[in-house]
Amino acid sequence: MSIRGPIRGLNPNGSGPKNGAVPDSEFDGRVTRLAVYPVKGLGGQLLENAEAQERGFAWDRRWMLVGEDHRFLSQRQLPKMVTIKAGVNAEELVLSHGTSQITVPVKPPETASKIQATIWNDRVEAVFLPGPGQWLSEILHHRCDLVFMPDTTRRAVNPAFAQAGDIVGFADAYPILLIGEASMADLNARLADPVPIDRFRPNIVVSSQEPFIEDQWGELAVGSALLCGTKVCARCSVPTIDQLTGENTGPEPIRTLSSYRRFGAGIYLGQNLTVRRTGSISLGDAVSVRNRIGAVYA
Repeated sequence: MSIRGPIRGLNPNGSGPKNGAVPDSEFDGRVTRLAVYPVKGLGGQLLENAEAQERGFAWDRRWMLVGEDHRFLSQRQLPKMVTIKAGVNAEELVLSHGTSQITVPVKPPETASKIQATIWNDRVEAVFLPGPGQWLSEILHHRCDLVFMPDTTRRAVNPAFAQAGDIVGFADAYPILLIGEASMADLNARLADPVPIDRFRPNIVVSSQEPFIEDQWGELAVGSALLCGTKVCARCSVPTIDQLTGENTGPEPIRTLSSYRRFGAGIYLGQNLTVRRTGSISLGDAVSVRNRIGAVYA
């Protein structure tokens, strides 16, 4: 069945609280995992503290691999990308693969050239960083280069689901992805071989008791940041890739997820968020749900 446009206001569990702009005083959850993925598609970095900035967590997907056509590359084409680990310290992006490691300054030289890079349907100005290209290409057996999104590039979030002025880095579409532990537990209970939550590459994981309750979260206060739910995250094939080995493990967990989380043409897990107020978020921070919204599957 094909459905055009977003599906709004559904409660996929058939129970639970009603939609509405009212605080969720019953929810009592805390942040249990924080992660950034500095280079789109590469292995990520777990954090104890994260800075929520206007385009997402600091350094999250500010770098990206592009092919010779300057179009983005992802695990969908090159699953072994995840075997290259990316982390950021005060001055450098550190890329490592086995015993091999290279570093890239987080501030590109002012003389660095700029190109027009393509991510999905967006063409944005990016800083071209030719240094790591050969190292990356040899590991992946695919010609590629590294680019960086400068502060001057402001890639807009889809205005159909966000406010004017909301921006994002090289993430697929939204600044931050949040998943509740109960949603992941519900999926794993249906799988013969449970999978870790890193398959879905969330930025924030929170303790929760009701599966998929985060679908209906609107405004969230977490730490000193204020975040805003936009739409539930439509899943692609990446969760079928082992995020340690880069091996495609077959149709799971997407096959099982599709059996009960398919709405229209999409399969959904996790809430996409934008940033209303920048601030710091730490492990253990309470999550205050200020209002519920109608869940949006689009």
